[in-house]
Amino acid sequence: MRRSLIGMTVAFSLASAAPAVAHEPPFSWTGLYVGANAGYSWGRAAADLEVSSVDGPIGSASRSIDVNGWLGGGHVGYSWQSQRWVYGVEADFQWTGEDGDVSACVGPACATASYELDWFGTLRGRAGYLLDPPSLLYVTGGFAYGHLTANFSGPALSISDTATRAGWVVGGGFERALHRNWTLRAEYLYMDLGTMRTVLASTSQPAAATFNQPTATVRTDFTDQIFRVGVSYRFGEAYAPLK
Repeated sequence: MRRSLIGMTVAFSLASAAPAVAHEPPFSWTGLYVGANAGYSWGRAAADLEVSSVDGPIGSASRSIDVNGWLGGGHVGYSWQSQRWVYGVEADFQWTGEDGDVSACVGPACATASYELDWFGTLRGRAGYLLDPPSLLYVTGGFAYGHLTANFSGPALSISDTATRAGWVVGGGFERALHRNWTLRAEYLYMDLGTMRTVLASTSQPAAATFNQPTATVRTDFTDQIFRVGVSYRFGEAYAPLK
């Protein structure tokens, strides 16, 4: 009996002397965050050429042009966490190197059309579900805008046009909490910037002589598929219990 009491006393003493193990509560997704991202995008400029005169349509043609390139920029947002659900708003701005061109020839005469997406931005809502406290699977969508540059050249023709167009964007991604306030994400977006309209005119014709000349108009619908990765820093309390 005495030995048992001594053993229990020693075990209790050792347990009391052992350092307490700190159990950090799960990562909290509530709060303001900022970050940076980079990726690649596959754009598509669907161009429709319509030629008409004062008497009506003369002809039309359609071409599709790949406008691809790298992109990079930053984002800022705010999230709210309710048990395993996370929702919020996010804005981002991206510089891009997306460009592409296409050429066509009729006999000895050739013409070239080229497009560039100089920059774009989005304002989106986000909603996601926590697979586990540090792992978020989410969908996103909202407003998009971007600046397009178009160049058309050919025999006696050299036209440049720029426009800032507005449209919409949808997508989704996966985000993972790293250490304390940092998260890492991978994201896919599909963006539609609507239609850009460019009127072509021959530079060899004086303005007064164009009244009876046919008018050529290019209507371009621009869409983009974007894949990017990013890192974010969250301000405030990094950890809170998962309710």
